[in-house]
Amino acid sequence: MARPKLEIGTYGEIAVKEESPGSWRATARYRDLDGTTRLVKAYGQSESKAKAALKSKLKKRRRGPGGVDAELTPDSTVAELLKHWLSVCESEYAAAVRAGGHPVKSEGTIFHYRRCAEKVVIPALGENTLRELSTPRVDRFLRELEGNVKMARTVLSQACTFAIRYGAMEYSPVLAAFKPPRSTRRPRALTPDEAVLIRDRIVAWQRAKHHGPRRGSDRLELFDLLLATGCRIGEVLALDWSDVHGLDDGGPVTLRVGWHLDFKNRRVPLRKGNADPITLTVASLGVDALRRQRARGLPWDLVFPSSVGTPQQESNVYRNWRAARGEDLDWIKTHTLRKTVVTAVERRLGLEAAARQAGHASTEVTRMHYVERNQIVPDHTAALDEFSLRFRSVGTEGTEKAG
Repeated sequence: MARPKLEIGTYGEIAVKEESPGSWRATARYRDLDGTTRLVKAYGQSESKAKAALKSKLKKRRRGPGGVDAELTPDSTVAELLKHWLSVCESEYAAAVRAGGHPVKSEGTIFHYRRCAEKVVIPALGENTLRELSTPRVDRFLRELEGNVKMARTVLSQACTFAIRYGAMEYSPVLAAFKPPRSTRRPRALTPDEAVLIRDRIVAWQRAKHHGPRRGSDRLELFDLLLATGCRIGEVLALDWSDVHGLDDGGPVTLRVGWHLDFKNRRVPLRKGNADPITLTVASLGVDALRRQRARGLPWDLVFPSSVGTPQQESNVYRNWRAARGEDLDWIKTHTLRKTVVTAVERRLGLEAAARQAGHASTEVTRMHYVERNQIVPDHTAALDEFSLRFRSVGTEGTEKAG
């Protein structure tokens, strides 16, 4: 009778043999993920050590991409699924970095996914099996969340798609579940008067006497450069003086924006979302800010370094911003400056130019999230003049009477 086939991901009886004094060999048949049964062996200084070495080897072999256990089934729990999915995400990120490519998910994105999975999703749904994870159950979970709804839905959705790919689920129960509505807030830009008011408050805040550590002495220069370029705060804080060109040439001053700060406040290549570098021409208020910052004579390469030469924490800038701005203008964030720049360029040069200033790949993101809608319709009466001329030519009594 033919020997029965092993199930995929399992092994047969372990055989141990002493090959020489102090050298033992353990072997077992193992059926790999491709369906082929192969002989696997391991060695040890004793029978038990050889057997333990083989079991460890078989355990590693049983794992697929990113260390994912081949036994992801409908009876696996949501917690197990999330663990496996995150493991693959991290493995794919590491592989992309080693190959010199751009990871689909950044290290920061994976960090936030893991935190959401461990703090939000697993405590509520972790012990449910995948066959028990129904659309009504996911829907109720999402509706009852007080925060992190969008992130939790994203985590569950991507993990379920992963489970489908591994044959552990037939469909995603997240697709028809509750989806938080999109924000209805429209982009709002600063007026010139509001920009002057904010700038004056920053100056007053820096000059005010207070107890404690010295206040940021470059907040005014930072504000001016943000308003002169429309860059993100993390991109400006990552600027190196080698990225600044033409400051002493008497011509246009440009910035090569090709770095940003990641979630660990490290200066890393490319812009947010692994976008390609761009070169911007700096408006005059930004040129003046760069010259003032350089005149401080700081002994570091960063344009806006911390007191020890490292990149400044974005959170510190935000905290200073709120203190200087005041609660009466709490709608104004640092990102409002980016929207202000993009809106100003769109008003003067059109949507395509605004998208290029922002470094967006398409105008749709620019239009929906950055440009404040103009409520004043331009004078288009010239397009209607032909009607006026024709009406005047026939007089006030109409065509029939005039004929």
